[in-house]
Amino acid sequence: MKKLITNTAIFILLAGIIAFFAAFAMGYHPFVTISGSMEPVIHTGSLCYVDTKVPFEEIEKGDIIAFKTADGAAVTHRAITVTDNAIETKGDANDVSDGFTTTRDNYMGETIFSIPYLGYAVKYMQQPVGKVMVGVVILAIIAFMVIDNIEAKRKKEDEESAVTE
Repeated sequence: MKKLITNTAIFILLAGIIAFFAAFAMGYHPFVTISGSMEPVIHTGSLCYVDTKVPFEEIEKGDIIAFKTADGAAVTHRAITVTDNAIETKGDANDVSDGFTTTRDNYMGETIFSIPYLGYAVKYMQQPVGKVMVGVVILAIIAFMVIDNIEAKRKKEDEESAVTE
């Protein structure tokens, strides 16, 4: 049973790491949604993936895009008006538009999908206590692997000694 738990944990950890880096390498950058401005389409605490390779010129009315504000924060809102030089955006849950706040200079890409609530875990893991918890989980997995190997060796030695007696 320990081996199944250990292997499952290792698989989940490795799959998550591989998926994260593969997506990043393909131009899909993750961002955590910290407000409810896009509810119910994108929930607060979602992990949003933005395709940074979608050109500014390809954005159409209705697309959900990501852009940086003047203070450097990443925002994910829907394009409601598109011109050659700027995009007017608005959060689905907001009553008023952001204005023509998105230009080629602060445009990041098109939001292609989001994973609800996973952003909370990502934010937690970025905090010191979250980093410690990730370290503890990794060390626990390694400890389970070492213990499992020791038990397997003992069992094999016991079986070999029983055969030679």
